Amino acid sequence: MPSVVYTEPTHSGPAYNDMKLLYLTKNLLPTLLLSVFCNSINASEFLIEDLNRDKNKQQTWVVLPYVFSSDSMGFTMGAVGIFAGYIQPQMSIVATTFIGEELEVKHNDLRESETERTSGAMLAINGYRPSFSNRLFVSAIGAYGYYPNQRLYIEGGNDSEKDLENNDYNATTPLQTQGYNNWFKGDVRFVLPWGESKNQVLPKIQLQRGIAVNRDHIGGGAPFSTGQTLIGSEIFYSKWTADKFLESQEINTNGVRLFLEHDNTDYPSNPSRGYAFSAKASADFGTGNSTQSWNSLEVDYSHYLEFENVSWSRQSVVALNVWSAYSPSWKDSETLYDNGSLKKHQTPMWEGARLGGWTRMRAYDNNRFNDKAALYGAIEYRIIPRINPLADLAWNPIPVDWFQFVLFAEAGRVAEKYDVGLLLSDMKYDVGFSIRALAAKVPVRFEMAFGEEGSAMWFMLKQPF
Repeated sequence: MPSVVYTEPTHSGPAYNDMKLLYLTKNLLPTLLLSVFCNSINASEFLIEDLNRDKNKQQTWVVLPYVFSSDSMGFTMGAVGIFAGYIQPQMSIVATTFIGEELEVKHNDLRESETERTSGAMLAINGYRPSFSNRLFVSAIGAYGYYPNQRLYIEGGNDSEKDLENNDYNATTPLQTQGYNNWFKGDVRFVLPWGESKNQVLPKIQLQRGIAVNRDHIGGGAPFSTGQTLIGSEIFYSKWTADKFLESQEINTNGVRLFLEHDNTDYPSNPSRGYAFSAKASADFGTGNSTQSWNSLEVDYSHYLEFENVSWSRQSVVALNVWSAYSPSWKDSETLYDNGSLKKHQTPMWEGARLGGWTRMRAYDNNRFNDKAALYGAIEYRIIPRINPLADLAWNPIPVDWFQFVLFAEAGRVAEKYDVGLLLSDMKYDVGFSIRALAAKVPVRFEMAFGEEGSAMWFMLKQPF
């Protein structure tokens, strides 16, 4: 039996860089909305003015119920609320709660099987500006969840084989166990007095049916002298337990992340031109209840190209993304425990160089591949048609400004060292399509992705990049 293992605590990236709404697939744990706002913070802070609404009624909100059934969680139901523009005009708040039917869970000893149910809740507050500073913004997110059948890829290197039929409790591709995923993140972001925010901290973006109409001169230009630049720091904490074992195993991590973000696009929530990039350095110093110390580096670059519309389209965009990560601390030659279940100073599965899930390599399970280094690239073709059957319907409680149809392809690989030649060889690939909508000023996306290990469906908030 492994002494300790890692799991996905349903988040990744800087605060609100990821909070997954639902992962609708039979073979992967759907962790609901717990990562949607992990990707909700763009590399910018801005104000939205909807020209289709009264200037004094710019706040929007929506409450969406959801239900689904899966092997991992059984029949599950919940609701998510999204509130934009309340308290302060640039703020957004997301909250969700969910509960599932009772499922049988097994232990790695002689105890009889029991029944447990999925349950959890999350709250995220994004973009609060303290009264003492015009350029400082604070965000926080916390989640609590219990899952009867998590699937965890402990040995998730590029060559690991997925085996869902293995009944061995010690199997690690994946390890299947019930347990808790509890975590918290909080960050402070400072908008630098450069470029677009030199004189006006929060640029105002005017939307006409969900498309920016006052930004023809924005999107591209020289880095830092145009666009918006932020620096910030984040604290994070995560705790995972494996309740299947005789003595409950757990992994804890806490630490600090520093980041630089630059956005040079016309509309960060749904860019049509320009570019954005970020750099992040993360570290767990091994203090408190941390399992062990580790560190990692990440860089991310996205580019957007707008094409001329055809007679039936409002917007046509090709979006490109490149992302890479590396963990200097990871020591392949040393193990933390005698049974070799963890390497010395390796990142948790949900940090560092990892691929698979709702943002990168969407046809694969969450954090399906993880190692010391990673390289990833994606291309999407996004088109917004003129037809919107939900526009101007008085009975519709959800303001839907547009629908978007998307085709995408992805490639990526993890490796035991950072070698570009190695990372570009034997890459994993997937392709897919997506139907997206701008609801309450938040992009909502349904996606279907296909890879060599099967297919996956997602229902998410926010563009992947």
